[in-house]
Amino acid sequence: MNLQFTIIEPSSSLWQEMESAADSNCFLTAVWDSYLTHMHCRRIVVRIDRDRACIGWFVGSRSSMGLRIISAPSMGTGTYSQGLCLKEQCSRANRVEIYKQLTQWLLKTKIAHYIQICDWQMRTDSHEWIDDWHDPLLDEAGIHYNPRHTFYLDLHPSEEELWANLQYKSCKYPINKARKEGLTVRRVEREEDIEAFVDQHYKHIRDVLRRKHSRGLPCQRRKNISALCHSLFPHLLMLQVVGKDENGQEVSMSSGIFVPGYAASTYFTAASYHRYMSHCPNELMVWEAMQELHRQGAGDLILGGIAHYKKKFNPTYAFVPVMIFSRYRLFLDFRRRGKEIYSRLMHFFGR
Repeated sequence: MNLQFTIIEPSSSLWQEMESAADSNCFLTAVWDSYLTHMHCRRIVVRIDRDRACIGWFVGSRSSMGLRIISAPSMGTGTYSQGLCLKEQCSRANRVEIYKQLTQWLLKTKIAHYIQICDWQMRTDSHEWIDDWHDPLLDEAGIHYNPRHTFYLDLHPSEEELWANLQYKSCKYPINKARKEGLTVRRVEREEDIEAFVDQHYKHIRDVLRRKHSRGLPCQRRKNISALCHSLFPHLLMLQVVGKDENGQEVSMSSGIFVPGYAASTYFTAASYHRYMSHCPNELMVWEAMQELHRQGAGDLILGGIAHYKKKFNPTYAFVPVMIFSRYRLFLDFRRRGKEIYSRLMHFFGR
């Protein structure tokens, strides 16, 4: 497979073409690009040709901290998967070959010194945790990688089957309890209501971060949440669970943002007031999101991470390789602490 690569500036028509590609996702769209621009991420798009015909594109983010870095995803932006966007589905082996030629070109031309790629299509599924996970294909290709662990839900089955798959004690019972207590899930459907939702969602996030003694990620800051909601409206789900407090007053107990996508949707962020956790608003909210995304034809719902409470939804384990390529072998060691170092720098510079 002999490929040619060209850096391009995507037009609106090109974004539309990419959105209809075989392995497109919500992170390969013009609206997500608008959000990344607000996050000060410099996007790079590379056209991939074979025999003078375009077979797809690569989308990543550029940054510089003494090195020319191309990363996918962009840390702290909530981007789970970028990378290749191909017109036709291909095998994992062919995907690896494309990445090898692409990264060799990027490194040889000095467009990048260090490349990090996370591609949802490269994942390996499992029904149980694997302590010492390896990807034989990447091992054979000599590609350095880290496993990124997450849960995801397959939303292809019917709503009846999705409900049957939920754990009773930790999920079905809480959902039924929330309904009996009169909790309702509201969706933001008007753009003029976005800022009120963002205010409330940010209060929920602050309550969670206080309990964790954490500053959170850049994507959890109010201005960035607002940018996300405005950039992706009306495509994303902005949900809020409302109930009555001890005085009978209406109160927002929890809220969440879900980014839809045909191949894969994302549980972007969710939070709740600790004092209302006993009313089970989160279980009800996620179940409502699952139903709505299923009706929209979504395939997978990426839950992001492997927090224990997500097991109640009976998810599948996914091991997604974060592939590392470097012009200098010394930089390959950065993969062990790259996320920690990057997060600290982002906090220090206030991104």
